[in-house]
Amino acid sequence: MSEREAELEAAFKEAYASLNAAQKQAVDTIEGPVMVIAGPGTGKTQVLTLRIANILRKTDTSPDSILALTFTDSGARAMRERLLNYLGSAAYQVSLLTFHSFAERLINEYPDAYPKITGGRLAAELERVAILEDILNSTKFKSLRPIGDPHYYIKPIQSVLSDLKRENLGIAGLQSVIAKQESQLENTPRVHEKGAHKGKVRSEYQKAEQALNKNQELLEVFIEYEASLKAKHLYDFDDMIVETVAALETNETMLRDLQETYQYVLADEHQDVNGSQSRILELLSSYHERPNLFVVGDEKQAIFRFQGASLENFLYFEDKFPHTKTISLTENYRSGQAILDVAHDLIQSEHELLAKLRVPLKSKVETEAEITLQKLPNQQLENEWLAKSISDQLAVGVEPAEIAVLFRTNREVENFASLLRKKSIAAKASALGDINSHPLTVATTDLIAAAARPESEADLFKVLSAPYWSLSPTDRGRLLGNRSSDKPLAVIIRSEKELSQLEIVDTDAVLSIAALLDKVHSLALTTSPERLIDILLNESGLKDHASKNDPVESGRVLRRFYDEVSAMAVSGRARNLSEVLRELKLLSDHSLPLNAPFLNPDSNAVNVMTAHKAKGLEFEQVFIPNLVDSAWGGVRSRRLFRIPTTNLEADLIDKLDDEKRLLYVAMTRAKTGLHLSHSETDATGRALTVSRLIAALLPTLPESKDTTDFTDSFEPLSSLGVELSSSLLPEDICLEHLKTKGLSATALNNYLDSPWTWLFRNVLKIPEAKSLPLQYGSAVHSLLEAVIKEHYQAGSGVSVSQLKSELDRVLARLPLSPSEFATLHAKGLAALTVYLEHLKASLPPAVKTEFSLKVMLPTGLETVPMLPLTGHLDRLDFDAEGQLLRVVDYKTGKPKSRNDILGKTKGSNGNYYRQLVFYALLLELYGDERYQTKTGVLSFVEPTSQGRIREEVFEVTDEEVAALKAELIGLVENVVNSKWSAWPVASSDSPYFHLANTLQTGQLH
Repeated sequence: MSEREAELEAAFKEAYASLNAAQKQAVDTIEGPVMVIAGPGTGKTQVLTLRIANILRKTDTSPDSILALTFTDSGARAMRERLLNYLGSAAYQVSLLTFHSFAERLINEYPDAYPKITGGRLAAELERVAILEDILNSTKFKSLRPIGDPHYYIKPIQSVLSDLKRENLGIAGLQSVIAKQESQLENTPRVHEKGAHKGKVRSEYQKAEQALNKNQELLEVFIEYEASLKAKHLYDFDDMIVETVAALETNETMLRDLQETYQYVLADEHQDVNGSQSRILELLSSYHERPNLFVVGDEKQAIFRFQGASLENFLYFEDKFPHTKTISLTENYRSGQAILDVAHDLIQSEHELLAKLRVPLKSKVETEAEITLQKLPNQQLENEWLAKSISDQLAVGVEPAEIAVLFRTNREVENFASLLRKKSIAAKASALGDINSHPLTVATTDLIAAAARPESEADLFKVLSAPYWSLSPTDRGRLLGNRSSDKPLAVIIRSEKELSQLEIVDTDAVLSIAALLDKVHSLALTTSPERLIDILLNESGLKDHASKNDPVESGRVLRRFYDEVSAMAVSGRARNLSEVLRELKLLSDHSLPLNAPFLNPDSNAVNVMTAHKAKGLEFEQVFIPNLVDSAWGGVRSRRLFRIPTTNLEADLIDKLDDEKRLLYVAMTRAKTGLHLSHSETDATGRALTVSRLIAALLPTLPESKDTTDFTDSFEPLSSLGVELSSSLLPEDICLEHLKTKGLSATALNNYLDSPWTWLFRNVLKIPEAKSLPLQYGSAVHSLLEAVIKEHYQAGSGVSVSQLKSELDRVLARLPLSPSEFATLHAKGLAALTVYLEHLKASLPPAVKTEFSLKVMLPTGLETVPMLPLTGHLDRLDFDAEGQLLRVVDYKTGKPKSRNDILGKTKGSNGNYYRQLVFYALLLELYGDERYQTKTGVLSFVEPTSQGRIREEVFEVTDEEVAALKAELIGLVENVVNSKWSAWPVASSDSPYFHLANTLQTGQLH
């Protein structure tokens, strides 16, 4: 046993020894179906990871024969990080995936089993809405097309179709439901036979008939919706799981292959699986009478039924697998007993099945817990009281990261996090913010409208009123105040004579505005919308203006806006700026959010999040404010469709019980302090009622403290002396980015070019349109992956006609104008015709393409002890025995000389060679003996002037790898120790010169 193996074994034994009896039983029961009921804080993640390690210790199973499925990328990441402690690099070989990433893997590996998806594209939400809009425009629909609002049912229809797919019902399932409802209606008396209402239609019959009519029309919509998706070569998000179920049910070869591959299957958060996901688990386990299927869950924490989760799959697991061993974890290692008792009182049920599952938890924590309940006169004072309470916790030494404020909605999160920041308390908002009405989104949309409609007086007026132009207030006032029907703005801003008559001081500034709008308008036929918007934002000064005032927030908003426009262009929905405006209006008309996650540069900050987001987390002090009935428990949503999707009794899927589960999850995040609060009135003075969930607990909760003194002496928290660093400082952002995201070879090269390039491009990700060469490179990489896969599957090369078709496919996925498409297609066809002949003659016995790696580099630094390194390797070449021969990196630019690659010529930077050294380091840290090589190849796709393909082969030395490690650690030290204001001045020819200069000259507000 090597020294490293001994360390891993010792780590496992130490962790195993700390388990209680029930946890050890779960870890040791490695054969047959096992169901673990794991309440909050009972160590389920530790049990899952130790069980995986134990399987590998006690059996001859290979790591890639284990499949662990969870619901979030963060959950999968947390499991892998723990596994690293017990397995080392082998942890990367275990398939730790979300259900959707597992489906995505199968789609790539078994494309023929997915006829609906292969060759298609995931439909954007706007595309799905547009399809339903077109369907409902037919006057044949009566129940689903109300006269006052013909599109009223679009969102409800989207939701119910998703539910039907998630529960693995589909069109056939809906047809079955309708058949049952028709039969029931036939057997229901239609009219009253006697009494005051004799001869009138019975209410029960009328409701059933209306529900049936709706469902019959819904079935027609469903059929047309699926047909439209098929005709457009689209599929929706739920289809990835639905089609995986269909593939496993109909493709026996694929199913047997997967059953042989995955000998052990584990599923985390099993209470949250829906019908289709549950069916996948059943199919993968169907080969054995006693399958090695291990599920962990807790019915009390089932909080995602609004996303399709079905408790039935969890509650009746033992019925599906009769030989199941059930293990209950009831010892809690997180919360004080007082917190567990209050949470248990909330969740108690008289239902026989639920009562059996909702057993009390026993705290193993020695520290006593504190619970408070506070009532405030109004919501503003509640927020101020909450902020003061957080300040008090910080003052006594509680770390900001150990404090959480849990709200019911995203909007509350955004507002309260902003309040804390204004009071100099670092706050981390974990939520998705809708940027549709964000001022920067509105300003960008206005600018696009002015360029798309240059004669529009209204659009020009909005744009010229904006503050980002270099116009003085006087010039702006004279422009806007002297327009008339005879002399509209469109004429004035293009006429030097008119500007002179108005005594405009800076006529050049005004004329440059007109020139920019005209320039963008003239490029409309030859340039993609994304690049036109890039020109507008950069040359107008809007991007610089927004970034100067708040680089983090502007990056968040603009990056999401760019992504949306790019998706519109790729789908063909927006080929010009006018169509972009139309799509943005559709978003607004249908109240579809344009969600963008908040960026949180400081890891040691108060956590502000929704209760849903808090699942799986824990904090010393937890605040749950706004516990009023309109937010928690009293909300009732109208049921527009009566379609039973599961067999659960009605009392098990009660809306109020869902709310109890959510509040239970929120409460049990707390270790030592749980602080509840509510208000008597809202901001308008409207009376509020305490949540019915809390009202039932009032006898067991402490009385609210008197807040008279606080209310009478209220003043902003800024006077309380709480001083924390601004959450917008770039060094905070950089340090957090290194801890969580780490570095890729490209990010390293960007940093070496200039720290500013790295900051704006990799950390803040200031949006910019992808250049044509970069887009071309992406398309070629995608094409080569498909071609190589075809080479090994079919054993033959690709014909010219196939090459043209494949080029069409990959270029169609890019936001290109027609002329750009034609240019890149011609270039690609000329180069790839030659390159594919080279590939056909030189490919080895086996390859892996597009191989992604993430490893950890020990730094020896206290602040960042482990630096994540990531890489996306174009191609790995293997010999017949499965040993890695070389790493091949494609380059789509003109071939470079060897000295140029090595950085030995004037003007060269050595970036290409550094990339190969970086890949050698990745593979060394990966640790798998089969993947060890120091041979790197740069393969230039474009032929030389003589029509030859050039490849340069390099042998990376151990000394070069060691030097790169030192360089990486030095980079981290620089980020940790230096202030951004002391960074080298950005080059004047850098695209980030103005932004960097703004930060260094202290103009960050």
